[in-house]
Amino acid sequence: MKIANPYTNQGTWLKGSFHNHTTNSDGWFPLETVYKMYGGYDFLGISDHDKITKHEGKREIPTVFEAIEVSSRQTHMLLVQPPHKIMEDYSNEFTIENYQRFVDLTVENGGFAVLVHPNRFFSNYWNLEDMLAMDRYLGVEVYNGDGNPEYDIAFDKWDAILSTGYRVWGFGNDDSHVYGQEKRAWNVVMAEENTTEAIIRAIKAGNFYVSTGYGFEGIRVEGNTIVADLRSNELLDKMYKYVTFFGKDGKVLKESTGRISQAQYECQGNEGYVRVAVYLEGGYSAFSQPLFVEKE
Repeated sequence: MKIANPYTNQGTWLKGSFHNHTTNSDGWFPLETVYKMYGGYDFLGISDHDKITKHEGKREIPTVFEAIEVSSRQTHMLLVQPPHKIMEDYSNEFTIENYQRFVDLTVENGGFAVLVHPNRFFSNYWNLEDMLAMDRYLGVEVYNGDGNPEYDIAFDKWDAILSTGYRVWGFGNDDSHVYGQEKRAWNVVMAEENTTEAIIRAIKAGNFYVSTGYGFEGIRVEGNTIVADLRSNELLDKMYKYVTFFGKDGKVLKESTGRISQAQYECQGNEGYVRVAVYLEGGYSAFSQPLFVEKE
């Protein structure tokens, strides 16, 4: 049995979000205010609708990413580190061909693409067929902090895509527009250093997880067993956790509960993939990337 684990112990955990807005599109606040709203973050992306906002002005956030949210009336897509030439004869019209062109140009520029808020069924959501028709995008926004969890959580779509054999990562972002939407969901990346290049390398490798306030110390493989080491300290160890291991088609493989700091799952070889979700007493959560399981 072969278990492909995207997590390594090389580097340090860095916290950040790629999907946020300013007054350059429909955000309520200018760029420098958004920087202040995200004080304490290690990295931040600004992704105004159909515009690439230049990072400028005073900020304490060490690393920033240029981004754009391609915003047709049908679907939205996040491009991180897109080339500026995409703005030449730009159109946000949703066709597979047009969106795929943007993905390809961004990947060739060293960046990546994420299909965002795919379950926002009142507007701007993704049909599964269209998601499967796209290629080379890196991930799906599985947790969007902008709206209501009833329609901005997309683990079902992620599981459906993973179960077809696509290997895509799950992202968490605020999609912030106003005060109160910041610091709801973020990505925790194990990077060798806090630079755009190192963070993108780690993101592309899947060496990150989604958090709403809790997290992992690490995820490792011992033989055929996946071991999730949960964030641990004197206070956290006294708090109740609920850990679920999911496999193909979103099947629940194992659940562990209690005042625990570790959870394990022994793979059988037919899971396809295994991902881990953990909830901390009080509702804080963390969601791992999938570990892909293959029979030799």
